Amino acid sequence: MANKLKPLLKAAATGLADQFGPHKSRSTNPKLWVLMYHRILPKEDERFNLEEPGMIVTPDTFAMHMNDIKRHFDVISLSDWVNLKQQELPLPKKACAVTFDDGWADNYEYALPVLKATNTPATLFAVAEKIGTNFQFWPNSVLALLLNGFTTELNRHPLFAKVSSQPPVEGPIDREYAAAYIHQLKSFSDDAIFSALHDIRSADLLAGQLPNALMTWEQLNAMHASGLVVIGSHTCNHMRLSVDLNAQQMQYEIENSKRILDERLGAPADLFCFPNGDYNEAALHLVTKTYKAAVTTQRGINDANKCDPHELTRIGIHEEVSNSPRLFGARLSGWL
Repeated sequence: MANKLKPLLKAAATGLADQFGPHKSRSTNPKLWVLMYHRILPKEDERFNLEEPGMIVTPDTFAMHMNDIKRHFDVISLSDWVNLKQQELPLPKKACAVTFDDGWADNYEYALPVLKATNTPATLFAVAEKIGTNFQFWPNSVLALLLNGFTTELNRHPLFAKVSSQPPVEGPIDREYAAAYIHQLKSFSDDAIFSALHDIRSADLLAGQLPNALMTWEQLNAMHASGLVVIGSHTCNHMRLSVDLNAQQMQYEIENSKRILDERLGAPADLFCFPNGDYNEAALHLVTKTYKAAVTTQRGINDANKCDPHELTRIGIHEEVSNSPRLFGARLSGWL
């Protein structure tokens, strides 16, 4: 009986959040919703199945989102909202800003046309030294290894062997299982994981199986030149800004990424995004000194009178939790 009730209760909670959430209510204090996107890919694209489920929204779903937010919010560029707040000028009571993390090539291919069609401003946080290269994020490499049957090669390495939930010996591995495996790997440092992938010669094992992840500099410049997309920094190499980095590395990742983007785009990169949402006090201090504002991966709606502009919260969006107006509305509520 309990198992039968769970879907009904979930559906009821979703409906209530959609209908009565703060996105549909009047706001006394100015508030800011920041939406966090990663990849925009149609299901028929070969890259769709090479990504974790919680990272993707289809172009059709994304277009629905961009139309829906205009019904509930004053849609604003994050940089414009930050500038208004810094100058102590009036802020919209219910503002919404769209953001993209990393600089995926599909953002140029599939997101930019939707932004243009709906005249929606957005911010894209680029990994400065990886734009225009064949760099692969380690979760994508691990996912591809798991899905292509290289579990034996992975588990021969002591780092991967430490992952508590080992892949099953028999039967195919699906993307959900692979995502759980990747989540456990995040307890190790980026350097340790990249080193382990190098040791098992992952690039040779996956030769030709992973298309380039990030956009070219020409594509990033085109995003910027559209007049709709502001480019911010996501560090130089997407290193998590925690105790695993020494002071010199942290300074390089935070400050040099801004310098690169400023020079390549001819415009100041004044906004920052913490990779994987990880940071410590030293990282926050450097970011505060270098950028006007920064976004985290912490979930929440920002109260303009209380929020720290360098620790702005966001609402993560992906296909499974937002592929209908009702689900998207429930997500915007911040309750589910």
